[in-house]
Amino acid sequence: MAVSPITTTQRLINIDIIRGVALLGILIMNIQAFAMVEAAYGNPTAFGDLSGINFVVYYLSHLFADQKFMTLFSVLFGTSMMLMADNIRDQGRKASERHYRRLYILAAIGILHSLLLWWGDILFSYAIAGLIAFQYRDKTPKALFKWAVFSLLLCSLLLALFGLAVQAAPADELADFYSVWQPTREEIALEIALMQSGWLAQLGHRFIAMVEMMMSLFIYLPRIVGLMLVGMALYKLDVYRDRYSNKQLLSLALIGLMLGLALTVYGNAQDFANGWPITSMFFGLQYSYWGSLGIACAYLCLLLVFCRLPVLQGVKRLLANVGQMALTNYLSQSLICGFVFYGWGLGLFGELARYQQLLVVFFVWAVLISVSQFWLARFRFGPCEWLWRSLTYKSLQPLRRQVSNEQPGYQR
Repeated sequence: MAVSPITTTQRLINIDIIRGVALLGILIMNIQAFAMVEAAYGNPTAFGDLSGINFVVYYLSHLFADQKFMTLFSVLFGTSMMLMADNIRDQGRKASERHYRRLYILAAIGILHSLLLWWGDILFSYAIAGLIAFQYRDKTPKALFKWAVFSLLLCSLLLALFGLAVQAAPADELADFYSVWQPTREEIALEIALMQSGWLAQLGHRFIAMVEMMMSLFIYLPRIVGLMLVGMALYKLDVYRDRYSNKQLLSLALIGLMLGLALTVYGNAQDFANGWPITSMFFGLQYSYWGSLGIACAYLCLLLVFCRLPVLQGVKRLLANVGQMALTNYLSQSLICGFVFYGWGLGLFGELARYQQLLVVFFVWAVLISVSQFWLARFRFGPCEWLWRSLTYKSLQPLRRQVSNEQPGYQR
């Protein structure tokens, strides 16, 4: 029996809308890694102006975007794994073989993404986390939530232990940490010169950064796994449909937002009060780490309510298009931003203030939304999604829409 992937008529529009919002929101933070020296992503005082409108942009992005949309995206990844597994099981086949092949392919795409475009790739990490999370697919929602809490606590504990080790280590042994957290002017100048150089000149840097990301994977991998387990549990609870009322969702959103913002605001204030010491990389991060869970929960609840309301149907369609082409759009973000900021393109690395970077974000959003709408009006899948599916199922998937007025439906 041939096994086919989930077709557009089986997709859940709520999942695509939320994934689309998450993917667009991720760029609010990623743009800083594209546009400025690496240290500025975690330590805002390391590089660039931080006054006036630039501080407002930094503060609001830290408050409402940092780790929040990535959390949401990770949850959706876990949900999608269950959706695909159910589709294969409904066809009378085991889901594991195709799921593992799918993630091996994703890992390969992630490695190529790191080497060819951008060192900050998350696809490889998601593939490894997905291999682990999938082992829990037959657990009950209650068990999934328990393992998720354990994984999230484990990641937080690992961060704290590394922070303690850094505190106890002599300063002369922490040169690498300081260069990542608070680089000197000379180090900043070298990084800017490298990023404003050509593609080949940056290849060695991308390779080293990729290896470092892989080596540090064991620290933040438990968080990704835990969030995927949450997504699997939410799918089993049928949260993306009508299990909970709008009133319940709005109440949960209010609680999550209040707790999440309180933790994030307090943690950020402490970092500024303490002068952003190197230990903020491990201890100060904890407030945003846990606060992001509450805020991401609020986003999810609010988006579910939004999906149910009979308003802004055109906006929902556009967001769903972005979510349906998530892999293509994620890689496209790197391609566009790489062209804008690196030397093989416009070479604006280190040149734009934070508020100007936000304008680039709006531009990229407009491109992704427009291209997604254009493409899905003619084809069933995004180009990268089509390749991923074809390799996963070992057969070329139908790409063009059969009739001009064919529209994707979303019932599984």
